[in-house]
Amino acid sequence: MAPAWHWGLVVTVLVAVVGLIVWTYPRRLRSVSAGTGRLLLLLRLAVVAVLAFTMLRPSLQVIEPDSRPRVFAVVMDRTRSMEVPDAAGGKTRRAALVETVGAFRAQLEEIGENTEVRFFDFDRELVPLNLERDQAPSSETQGDQTAMGTVLEKVLEEARNQQISGVILMGDGAQRAVSPFDLDPRRVARMLGDQGLRVFTVPFGASGAGDNSLDVSVDDLLVDRVVFENKAVIVRARVRLVGAAGRDVRVRLLVEDRAGKTIGQSGLMVQPPATGRTSPIRRMSTTQDEDVRQVELSFVPTRPGEFKIAVEVEPLDGEVRQANNRRRSLISVRRGGIRVAYIDRPRPELRSVQLLRASEKIQLESHIVRPGRRVGRARLDAELFAPGRHDIYILGDVPASVLGREQLSRLAARIRDGAGLLMLGGFQAFGAGGYSATPLAELMPVAMNAAEVQGDGPIETDLHLMKDIRVIPTDSGLAHYIMRIADSGEVNRARWEALPPLEKANRLRPKNEFVDVLARDPDGNALLVATDIGTGRLIAFAGDSTFFWFQFGHREVHQRFWQQMIFWLARKEDDTDQPVWVQVEPRTFNAAAEVPVRFGARDDQGKPIDDAQFQVSVLAPGQRKVALRPRRD
Repeated sequence: MAPAWHWGLVVTVLVAVVGLIVWTYPRRLRSVSAGTGRLLLLLRLAVVAVLAFTMLRPSLQVIEPDSRPRVFAVVMDRTRSMEVPDAAGGKTRRAALVETVGAFRAQLEEIGENTEVRFFDFDRELVPLNLERDQAPSSETQGDQTAMGTVLEKVLEEARNQQISGVILMGDGAQRAVSPFDLDPRRVARMLGDQGLRVFTVPFGASGAGDNSLDVSVDDLLVDRVVFENKAVIVRARVRLVGAAGRDVRVRLLVEDRAGKTIGQSGLMVQPPATGRTSPIRRMSTTQDEDVRQVELSFVPTRPGEFKIAVEVEPLDGEVRQANNRRRSLISVRRGGIRVAYIDRPRPELRSVQLLRASEKIQLESHIVRPGRRVGRARLDAELFAPGRHDIYILGDVPASVLGREQLSRLAARIRDGAGLLMLGGFQAFGAGGYSATPLAELMPVAMNAAEVQGDGPIETDLHLMKDIRVIPTDSGLAHYIMRIADSGEVNRARWEALPPLEKANRLRPKNEFVDVLARDPDGNALLVATDIGTGRLIAFAGDSTFFWFQFGHREVHQRFWQQMIFWLARKEDDTDQPVWVQVEPRTFNAAAEVPVRFGARDDQGKPIDDAQFQVSVLAPGQRKVALRPRRD
């Protein structure tokens, strides 16, 4: 029973109700016959009995034993890793497994009176075996993936259909599987435990540093999908060392040599040359029986195109398994992205500029200057303003003293040679930063005065608009490439009106009527001024808080505005993408894994062609073409 209240309270209530009825009810029945009175009293007491039954909530539980036979599953690894001869007596792991099953078969069969022992082999599938009582499992190993998680999940499905009392998992204990068979076995084991099923593991193979267990491998490889020629490329890899204690291990980078090769032809994988700023090879050693190391390699691509790369751990003497010593990927080398040098102090707007790296056409190199008194003593790379080093320069909230007159003279020369300059707002930008007395003064599209220099004292607020500033494109600005953040004129204007205001801005004075004022604030103050100087271009932007646009849900507009400023400065506003594109992502994958290939077409305006028809084929090893059947997203 499970009474509604505590037992004492239930009994007290029932006794009180019965006593109240017996004591008070007969007086009310004096006007009726004795027989009728007794009947009515019994009916009242019957109601109390029903109430008592309800309050006590009695239950009846019938336990019927499950007479169905239970199943005890013995799951055995049959993958090729079980061929390694590192078991006791020099036997292969599979041979030791078969011998163990034979030795304990009789005990397994007697595990319970109503329990049936069933045997399964597994690789990436669970294969039931019909073994006679005296028949041993096969010693053959033919599986290519050890998918313990997927196999245990299938055991879990079997447990829902029949009474499985436990599982013995026999193998080398290493999960070696690729998608979609790479389910985490620990998670599935926990699910089995929740069902009351225990998994007993029986490992085979050495785990120490014996010769037969020696194995060095590349577990992972990370590299940017798109890189640029003549710029150092960083390749990161995770290297696993098993049984290599005290050994010297060499890890090297290999890059496809496509010299003289046409489309469809593969080049040899060669080690790129080392330079003063690249390291295509690393040496290491370990004192542990099993160790994992992160390795960073680098090289400089010298020509554009699609190239295979690989990270290889050179095989060691006595290493049996060498197929996992190399891991490959694919990179796209672009010809000359827009090279941008950005100089600023740490501040929130820093992130707005660094998000330019999201564009595959922009190479951003940041130079961060420490704030405070040391800012005037900051030293930048002497080659920062060398001819041909960068296409665009961005100056943030740093005074002219950071660069020095010599560097600023070189920057002015680069602008006259065709480079672009973007100066951003800040308390030490424009005239407040002392730029009126530099070679940039005659090039900038805004007027600056030597009296505007910001000293070490309080901020000169008359040089700034210290309030929320809404950016309003001018009529000419709405038609200008920089300010066109939507294809339609009305939508363009509406998007600008929807943007959050800037936190503050510098007061800019357009130098003359020949510069382009592309944006003002509601009071008519210039916010964005642009001009051409020969083949060079310059922008003066008074704002330093466009990060608010990004933070408040206008990421696409924010990115487009910044990228269009860079493209305009580099004279790339008319640069269009290829009409047909192909993308393979990820670039690194395991054998037998599914590789998604995305492709599409765009018209002359850069808009997708939704009804384009494609014929797709993949060139497999041996110059064999394999046709693919495309499907739309």
